[in-house]
Amino acid sequence: MQEGKGERVVVPDHNRQRAQVADELAREIKRRRLAAGLSQRELATRIGYTRQYVSMTEWEDANLPSRDLVAAIDAGLDADGELMAIHDRIKQERKAARRDVSRVDTAGSADERSECVPIGVFGPCTHPGALSEAIDFDMPLDREQIGAHLRSQRMSEHAITSLVEVTRLLAGQRQSVAPGALLGPIEAHRDTVSALFRNTSDSRLKERLGSLLGETSIVASRVWSAVGDRAMALSHCAFARKLADSMRDPVIGGVARIFESNLRSDAATLIGSDGDVIIGLRILRDAATMTDSLPPAARARIGAELAQAYAVLELDRECQDALSRAQRAVDDIDEIDRAGLFSDWDASRLLVYEGTCWLFLNKPRKAIAALDAALSTTGDGNRNVGLAAQVDLASAYNQIGELEEGCRILGETHSSLLAMGNQRGIERAHRAIERTTPWRNEQPVRALRERIRSTEIQ
Repeated sequence: MQEGKGERVVVPDHNRQRAQVADELAREIKRRRLAAGLSQRELATRIGYTRQYVSMTEWEDANLPSRDLVAAIDAGLDADGELMAIHDRIKQERKAARRDVSRVDTAGSADERSECVPIGVFGPCTHPGALSEAIDFDMPLDREQIGAHLRSQRMSEHAITSLVEVTRLLAGQRQSVAPGALLGPIEAHRDTVSALFRNTSDSRLKERLGSLLGETSIVASRVWSAVGDRAMALSHCAFARKLADSMRDPVIGGVARIFESNLRSDAATLIGSDGDVIIGLRILRDAATMTDSLPPAARARIGAELAQAYAVLELDRECQDALSRAQRAVDDIDEIDRAGLFSDWDASRLLVYEGTCWLFLNKPRKAIAALDAALSTTGDGNRNVGLAAQVDLASAYNQIGELEEGCRILGETHSSLLAMGNQRGIERAHRAIERTTPWRNEQPVRALRERIRSTEIQ
């Protein structure tokens, strides 16, 4: 601890009291929901939140849900303000408990520290500055330092929230930032989460850190994939899957399988020759068994990946059925769901998959229509998604004989991917170039191949 900073004092009796009163609210919410005959998903639909939000309000721990969320649940369960009264009483009791502590850390306002939105996987977070209060990033990780903070209730309530925030930030940036620039930060961040996870003996804290370690490993997998290291990408996904299964965490387990299937199949042969679409399908079917626990963006991606695999195998009806399931899931996505690994998921993202499916089903004009629509609504923050769509759009133009337009798009997109250092995207472009082989003697194709050779040599 640095000189000049007040020593943080842990008061176990107050921490126990805080946990007990928060447990009271969790139990009352669950009791009223069950009495109303509602599942967590049904209540979430009624109040306009995700199921994960409702689930976390029923966790018996020291976290206090946000007032807005409790107000929505109060109204949804016709509690006549009784849940709000419990929430407000807990908040006041916590303030009183803090006043009884003789030495209090002054960083951040008391109101900010008294209440936080539930922190589960794929939900939004607050308190972005709390992590710096717990761990000094400029110093090497110290197991004793970590252990000391893990014994602090304040660590469990606030620092994990910041760790979640960092994971979501890095996951969201992977679509627009060069992957090489993200690799160091995401692995350093994962090391921190891993050290915390392995050094805690508190079961509730270990559960949260385990879920976060799984999520962070999946984010790291996506970055390793983007820089072209398939083995490291697969290793991270497999680690997340095994960790989730050991913890019986269906959310992380399902998401890990989604991205592992993508790697195993090499995005249904769009990327390279090492993939096996059948292995990818089998893993996706495993993920599909967990859909009741997954957020709608994850369910949409399962449907989209299944559709793409079926399209590669030229199973038209199965492909369209999977796209329909994905569309129903997309219709359930709201702003809360578009976070972290799924920050790029909306109707435009599904249109990219649809266009790719039409391409594999030898319906290039339908592919062009879907991909044009996707590109018209894909924002700058989803640059990699847009570049993937442009590669497939180029292939669709080439299929209908418009070689000049197709080769122009492909050449420009390849240059952009090369500038970003997105090796996975570059491989996708190379596969598209291979598909121009039937027209290899045509002038636009010859010019394209010469352009690719010259830029890659440079």
